Amino acid sequence: MKRHRMVSAAIGVVAAAMVIGGCSSSTTSSAAGGSTPSSSSSSTPSSSGSSGSGNTTTAAYNAAADNIVNASTKTGGTLQLLAGSDCDSWDPQRTYYGWCWNMQRLFTRSLIGYSVLNGTKFTLAPDLATDMGTHNADYTQWTYTLKSGLKFSDGTPITPKDVKYGVERLWATDVINGGPYSYFTTGIKAPKNYAGPYKNGDNNVGITTTDTTITFNLTGPNADFNYLMAMSASAPVPYKVEGGAGFTGATYTKHPLSSGPFMIKSYVPNKSIIFVRNPDWSQATDTIRHPLANEVDLTVDTDPVDIDKKLAAGTADARADSGVQAEFQAQILSNPTLKAQADDPVAAATRYMAVIPSVIPNLHCRLAIFYAFDKAGFVRAYGGTVAGDVAGGMAPPGISGYKAGFNPFPSGADNTGDDVKAKAELAACGQPNGFSTKMAYGTPSGHAAAAFAVEQAALAKVGIQITADTHDSASYYSTFIGSPQNLKNQGIGIAIAGWGADFPTGVGFFQSITNGNAIVPTGNSNYASLNDPTVNKVLDEAPAGKATEADWESLNNAIAQSGTYLPVLYEKTLYYRNPQMTNVTSDNALAFGIYDFVNAGVS
Repeated sequence: MKRHRMVSAAIGVVAAAMVIGGCSSSTTSSAAGGSTPSSSSSSTPSSSGSSGSGNTTTAAYNAAADNIVNASTKTGGTLQLLAGSDCDSWDPQRTYYGWCWNMQRLFTRSLIGYSVLNGTKFTLAPDLATDMGTHNADYTQWTYTLKSGLKFSDGTPITPKDVKYGVERLWATDVINGGPYSYFTTGIKAPKNYAGPYKNGDNNVGITTTDTTITFNLTGPNADFNYLMAMSASAPVPYKVEGGAGFTGATYTKHPLSSGPFMIKSYVPNKSIIFVRNPDWSQATDTIRHPLANEVDLTVDTDPVDIDKKLAAGTADARADSGVQAEFQAQILSNPTLKAQADDPVAAATRYMAVIPSVIPNLHCRLAIFYAFDKAGFVRAYGGTVAGDVAGGMAPPGISGYKAGFNPFPSGADNTGDDVKAKAELAACGQPNGFSTKMAYGTPSGHAAAAFAVEQAALAKVGIQITADTHDSASYYSTFIGSPQNLKNQGIGIAIAGWGADFPTGVGFFQSITNGNAIVPTGNSNYASLNDPTVNKVLDEAPAGKATEADWESLNNAIAQSGTYLPVLYEKTLYYRNPQMTNVTSDNALAFGIYDFVNAGVS
């Protein structure tokens, strides 16, 4: 994925494309103090039963990463959230930020969703659909039956035609740009030159409907198709009506109709959005969401330190888009009371070095960088162990191919560099005295700059001299390191990058960044232009459901042996929750560990 889905602060880096996930990630922290309730609530029990079923626990450090903290059935009150910026869009088909996908769960439903009631991991579950859908033998056709009794927030029924219309909007990139449209527009059959419903009408023959079913005919096998159906991009939009009152096309973001338990009461762009309960939503049709709050208010505050002060004072319940800043982070970790209300979940994202063969063609020269690299120092530069763990392979925990202890090129016993092995590789590549190259990173980023300084010193010890080549983060991934020719022309041998999957599967993580068939001249995510037959074979066969866990492990090993991608850090982000929040757990499928707000309440 190319757009940043997560904006993390627990140690800094604006996740925008660390592309961690085609998105970038980072973290940081700030402030301290007691907690004052920010809202009131009633004690009316939820008609749906305990929304805290599964693994539950009381408040403790990192408890919400794998459990439901403060399980409760208490309804009412207002959940007060803060964010450093507005969502890229509130239109379900246009948003591509991870935290916004998480917020979409408040008011948007899709055919498939994520169930979090186990309190340990978000898992796919039917949402608008009656089941997980049916597919043909080669995964090229998927059919879903809609539940009965589904309604939009204006009282009109939700039909398969509305789901079709919502998905068809993704082809109208001249009207509603943004969002993960390429998964749909390249993966679902459509008439030649189809440009969406605004220009070509509701005539995409690749998607067919009956009164109760919708069928997607695909351009090729896709065993992971349910993950696309769990994106907000597959949400229903009223057929040719959209938001009513003139809110259609590009303006639909101002007034999208709700299919979920909350609906938008008011929205002031770049200022605030208020969600209230949707009277046309029925708990009987929704086994995924068990909302407790009566209202959810999101306020934009562009001062991250001010956000942390409000969290510390208890006037806000959580930050919706990111982690805490460095100052508050330090206070949290040194104060047991504050620490008990904090979580540092693994983000299923990897920060890594792309080592470019077109600039450093000799494998042994690239492996010299691998061995000499100071991974421990890099982790410290990004915020220490609270920011992440030293990585061994490209696949992070939770992704197919991850294997604990896998580390084919260890940088010494203490992860600060193995100079003996690095020098042996330099001798093998005919450069016993070392060589010079450039390291690229996006700016502004204090963490990346600090990491560069660490690695400049570490590599210099074996004779590898690196100089910095920086570029504005806004276009760093798309046009700077996203252009193979530019990397070669500029002589950039190493580039700091990162990635988190759009959906938690091997294909979702590896396809864009390692498949040789995915290399493109601009907007390229396979920064090292890796084109390995083992990697390509697994990724080509996986969509047809043919890849085993052993295949993913062989892919992870093949990437390592290619000497093109050096994994350094498995990302984590420090979040803080108000002690009054109930049913708190981390969203580890959509938002890199940010809290799941649709099921959260206030005491």
